[in-house]
Amino acid sequence: MSLTLKLSSLVIRTLSKPIANKIKAQAREHERFRRLCVSMAQAIHRIDMRLKLGVLRDTAAIEEKAAKEAAEAAARKHRSKVPTAKTEVEVQAEKEATEEAKKKAIEEVKAKPLPRIRPLSESKAIDSGANFISETFLFLVAGGLIVFESWRSRRKETSRRSDVQDRLVELEESEKAARRALGILEKELLEIKAQQAKIPVKQMKRILPQEVWEDEVQEVAPIQEDQTWLSKIRSYFPSSTNTTQTSPAIPTPTEEETTATASDSPHSIIPSLLKPGHTSPSPKDS
Repeated sequence: MSLTLKLSSLVIRTLSKPIANKIKAQAREHERFRRLCVSMAQAIHRIDMRLKLGVLRDTAAIEEKAAKEAAEAAARKHRSKVPTAKTEVEVQAEKEATEEAKKKAIEEVKAKPLPRIRPLSESKAIDSGANFISETFLFLVAGGLIVFESWRSRRKETSRRSDVQDRLVELEESEKAARRALGILEKELLEIKAQQAKIPVKQMKRILPQEVWEDEVQEVAPIQEDQTWLSKIRSYFPSSTNTTQTSPAIPTPTEEETTATASDSPHSIIPSLLKPGHTSPSPKDS
């Protein structure tokens, strides 16, 4: 995170505290704001007390239920030790009495009225509501700063990744272009050497490493494949021009013209430099 953003967040947090205190003061002066604070404080107080009483009530009910279960277990243990003979009618009556006692206990629990929650006094309600509003304001300011910082860092990371990706693509394209240029220069140099040595170009030894050859083959292969497919498709359609018409013969240059052209071209300097025993002219000779 930059220094400017840190300082700005610190200033905002520092200014939010007097703003919260101002909210507290306005809650005591304005009637409408005071009513809002009182209603909010009373609602929060009721929710808080109901939660506390619910927890205490559940704890008391659990303890009461555990005591009843312990008493029933002790009574069963005592009855099992005393030999008694009961008829079916007595057993059925005992079951019915037990079920009725359970139903009465459930009805008593349901019939218990909810405890009455005493509302806060007006002064306490105003203070509580104003404190709640001021704390909510501070929380929103801090949360907004955190969200903004995370969004800014995420956007910065995304832009950095896109820049790196673009840079990698540019480097790959420049590397491919450099390899193509090297291949073209090598072909021209091999052609010049072949003309000087009067041998076919295919018999000349290549200068570039094998990795560059493989890249050239991979780039040229799809182009040749597309050309073959296009030629196959074009063969099914008759062309508008006469296919039997032959193109005019292109005159081929003679050996003397080729030698003269090679000697006049700037590329002829390269083979002369590559010849053994060749020495560059010194300044004294000139």
